[in-house]
Amino acid sequence: MPAHQRLQLFCSRCNERRVDFPMVVVTCFIARGEKLLWMRRGLEPKAGCWAIPGGFLENDETLAEGAARELREETGIELPASALELYMVGSITFINQVYVAFRASVDSDFVAPGNEALECRFFSLQDCPWDEVAYPEVNDVIEQAYRDLATGEFRVWHSQMTAKGYQRWAVAPE
Repeated sequence: MPAHQRLQLFCSRCNERRVDFPMVVVTCFIARGEKLLWMRRGLEPKAGCWAIPGGFLENDETLAEGAARELREETGIELPASALELYMVGSITFINQVYVAFRASVDSDFVAPGNEALECRFFSLQDCPWDEVAYPEVNDVIEQAYRDLATGEFRVWHSQMTAKGYQRWAVAPE
């Protein structure tokens, strides 16, 4: 179901989306060589800003299936869920979100932005649109992905972002 048709709860005073339970966000770090795939958001919040492809898990999906669906919807890249490797898990307590990130590599620079994206591009670390990032509070996670890509050494990372601060640590070697 397209994002604009999903049931969402909004605050009647500020019009911000509100939920009373944790939401699961799935993302995909897709590499082509030493570049990662980014998408320019076509929908609010943060329309026009750049982000790593991802979105909310839907009913009756596994984590990897949700990540593969979001990747397909936003970028046109079709990868089976089985091609995605677990990469990062974490929680953002002050917005009630749990996120799970996967990673994969592709051989082609083919992208076909869906209706949730204005454009999609592969960026090297040096060429990233850092001044136009939708959620700069997670820039260090994205920088970690570039470091892992450069070394070819991938671990599963765990992180937590709370009102008191941010922590990230590796929980498993490749």
